[in-house]
Amino acid sequence: MEEKFQKVILKRMEPVQYVKHLKMHPGRFHSTKKDYLSDSQYDWSEIFYQQINKGFWVFSLETEEKADTCYVYQPKNATNQYFSINYYEARNSFGYQLGEEIKWNKNITIFSGPTTTYKIYIRKKSPVKCYRLVFSGRYLKKFLNFSAPDSRLFQPSQIISTGKGDLVRNTHEIETMALQKLHYLLRQNRSNFNYNLSLTANTLDITDLFFKISSTESTSARGLRADEELMARIITQLERQIQNKFPGINALAADFYISPTKLKNSFKRIYQMTPLVYFRKLQMIYAIEVLKRKEMTVKELAMALGFKKSSTFSVWFRRYTGKLPHEL
Repeated sequence: MEEKFQKVILKRMEPVQYVKHLKMHPGRFHSTKKDYLSDSQYDWSEIFYQQINKGFWVFSLETEEKADTCYVYQPKNATNQYFSINYYEARNSFGYQLGEEIKWNKNITIFSGPTTTYKIYIRKKSPVKCYRLVFSGRYLKKFLNFSAPDSRLFQPSQIISTGKGDLVRNTHEIETMALQKLHYLLRQNRSNFNYNLSLTANTLDITDLFFKISSTESTSARGLRADEELMARIITQLERQIQNKFPGINALAADFYISPTKLKNSFKRIYQMTPLVYFRKLQMIYAIEVLKRKEMTVKELAMALGFKKSSTFSVWFRRYTGKLPHEL
């Protein structure tokens, strides 16, 4: 390590402890979901975080260093084995250790397993943003569904092998777009139902993108075809219409100037489901939040979501949650 870089050891730990580690003094506390990092080390900094699901957290950190700093990420024993996807972006450039060399870049992606160690070099006065998706091993295996014939990760042993997975590559431009949306969402009002819905959908999309791109034979633009970028835009359109009935394949296709057949085939190839099923899943995520808050009856909610009969809504709800709405 170059001598001018001060060394800061960060050990891998459980997400709740990780948040506590990053928090500053109570006087600077802003909300349960946002905090500032210690000002002894930074000119300025902030962190947004959210638990997406049991075993799945997402963070957005932004800092500007007071001095040239080398962050050393080291393993630490924890109750669970945690993996993380770490996206780094810099206005200028930052360095990462690769063997004996320090390579400088403006954006990279690092996938790390519980025993992975890596170093990040940040020059003073250089703003750096880090998006971190943290998973328990159990959640990650469930998400990837290794046993499925159409598993999103073709050769999981290349990235995840008995907890020793690691991978470094450049961030794809479509990932960058999704990450910018993530940062925007994390800053929004959390009392809005659409916040949880959109944040969950977006983080799952980012995770899926990571494994889709990482599992291709090349990490260049060949990893994602143009129609996959188009499908991502269609997902955003569906999110916006969550409180209405499904727009229909023909209308969706017309909005994006493609044929209904191409829309159905491309969507199913990428997301392993039809646009209608994806839309219903988004609606059910929304419905769970509404019912938990007891702001509508089941009948009122069904009508608000464009269902002609509450019984049809209940069928979709049970398909997604395993329970009827009144059992929630």
